[in-house]
Amino acid sequence: MIGILDNNFLHNYDACSLIALRAVNAIGAPSCLYYAYHRCQQLLLQNERKKSLIGEWSYIILSVSVATFPVIYAPYSMLYYTDAWATASVFLWYSSHLNSKKSSWLKIGLGGFCVLCRQTNIAWLVFATIIDVCHCTEQCFPAVKNSGCTFSYIRACITELYKCCTVKQSNRFNILFNLMKKCWLSTYSNLIVIGSFALFVVFINKGDLVVGDRSAHIPRFHPMQLCYFVIFALTFSLPWILSQYYFNRQITNSFVKQSTIIFFELQKNISIVVLISLATLISGLVYFNTIAHPYLLADNRHYTFYAWRLLFSPGKPVFLRYLPVPLYACGLYYLDTMLIRSSIAYKLAFWIVTPLVLCPQYLLEPRYFVVPYLMYKLHSNRNITNSNTFKAAIFEFITYQMCNFVIMWVFLYHPFTSTMDKTGRLDRFTW
Repeated sequence: MIGILDNNFLHNYDACSLIALRAVNAIGAPSCLYYAYHRCQQLLLQNERKKSLIGEWSYIILSVSVATFPVIYAPYSMLYYTDAWATASVFLWYSSHLNSKKSSWLKIGLGGFCVLCRQTNIAWLVFATIIDVCHCTEQCFPAVKNSGCTFSYIRACITELYKCCTVKQSNRFNILFNLMKKCWLSTYSNLIVIGSFALFVVFINKGDLVVGDRSAHIPRFHPMQLCYFVIFALTFSLPWILSQYYFNRQITNSFVKQSTIIFFELQKNISIVVLISLATLISGLVYFNTIAHPYLLADNRHYTFYAWRLLFSPGKPVFLRYLPVPLYACGLYYLDTMLIRSSIAYKLAFWIVTPLVLCPQYLLEPRYFVVPYLMYKLHSNRNITNSNTFKAAIFEFITYQMCNFVIMWVFLYHPFTSTMDKTGRLDRFTW
């Protein structure tokens, strides 16, 4: 980037030079992601938030943290790579989708760009469509909106639709027509992109979602990806969780006392039956579905290679695979309870779409978890207008930048001789 200051660069400018291409990611993608995520926060919370200086600065700090999120920022934003724009494009589209005043053509264009950057991004258009359909159903059937949990919400939807289709009422056709009209007006821009993509897959791409190296991206049912995502989400949420607990407590309390209070609060709110059921189900997944892509076992440039070899390689004791099971179960429960802060519709859509995105992925890659995590973060952060939340946002930002510094230091200054071939070239550690 320093080369931009060189006069020779200006005279010999090439739009496809190394500096120009990397600037597209290093400057363009983080800037767009910051703007889009900040706008999404404002639009989602415009009816709930109190206009205050602390609240606005909390939005800004959280958006900067997302724009420099370690897994996509260091080092992938510094290289001409797909992940930075694949993430930014989702939130550029979503910010336009949340704004009812935006042009439908703009929404369709950004939706198409989002899918062009990464084909699995189509799932997030499905995510928004499910939410809109749920909201339309709530408007037409008040009984659905009054549901207290996800199960009763789904049951109320089915019951009301069944009544409209079977019970003889004078206005049942009007209700159904009104529901269909509302759904179409809310979702047609998404449906156009989804339909166009479906036609592309079926008639042009021979039934494959992937347009790149298909041999390396063969779908395989891999539900353990959801468990790995939970660990990923908890790890990057840890600065926020710990700082929130710390700043919301009296500082005079001892660390042991604070930890004891937190433990008993969590225990009080967690259903033991649900946790045991989740742990049993996950133990079965660990037994039958702990699988590894050949790239994961062979490519020693990535941190996942060493994590897998340390815990799950064939030579390790089998019980190591089951040690994280309680963390998987508690993490799933925690994410679910945080999402309910938004609404049942958001939670339902998230738990439909996230498995659709992750479970067909054979290769374990932290980069696949970024968009689901940032979408979860967007819909779980509510009431971010007090001084404690602002401090937590600052702490999270500092933690992310420390992580970026370490990752870039290792990437730049600790290369190693490649073991992939015998050329003697240098490889570098990264996600």
